[in-house]
Amino acid sequence: MKHIKRIVMVLIWLIIWQIASMMTGLELLLASPVAVLRTLIEMLVSKAFYMTLSHSLLNIGSGLLAGIIIGVAVGIGSGRFNTFAQFVEIPLQLMKSLPVAAFIILLLMWFGSRNVSRIISAMVVIPMAGVTDGIRNADTGLVNMAKVYNMSRLNRFRYIYMTGVYPYLETQLKIALGMCFKAGISAEIIGLVSDTIGTSM
Repeated sequence: MKHIKRIVMVLIWLIIWQIASMMTGLELLLASPVAVLRTLIEMLVSKAFYMTLSHSLLNIGSGLLAGIIIGVAVGIGSGRFNTFAQFVEIPLQLMKSLPVAAFIILLLMWFGSRNVSRIISAMVVIPMAGVTDGIRNADTGLVNMAKVYNMSRLNRFRYIYMTGVYPYLETQLKIALGMCFKAGISAEIIGLVSDTIGTSM
């Protein structure tokens, strides 16, 4: 029943989309679902489509991975050391608050168009991949017990801290993933990065 309801909702929105497209009377302003599907099929049999897709995925994916690694490392350091947390707070807040377009323009001037989508993707993810709250909210009772039984630091991190970190990290990365691709494609559009989705758009 749940799947049927979802299918019905999708069909309703497709009908609304089709009606809106017909009302504009111009495919360039709002393409119809049929036109989009037809174009997608044409693209799927094109070699250039897969080349473009792979370039964008490689650039944005590498930025995403770098952002996760740096963000987790910064989050662990912030969770363990208050002085470090205060030190990185300002750049992290800047990454969160400044418009992505402003960053893209600066990065284009500093690093050129080739690497801009990688860097902006990482910058979007770094503040969201932090695990500071998970580290700070770890069960102190378990931590003390681990110390009493001389559990190694590595095992303490794996079995105690990671248990608290994982829910925070999972939630944040779900949001970061979408924002990362949006920012990466925007960087490709503004920077006119060759053979990418953004430039094709």
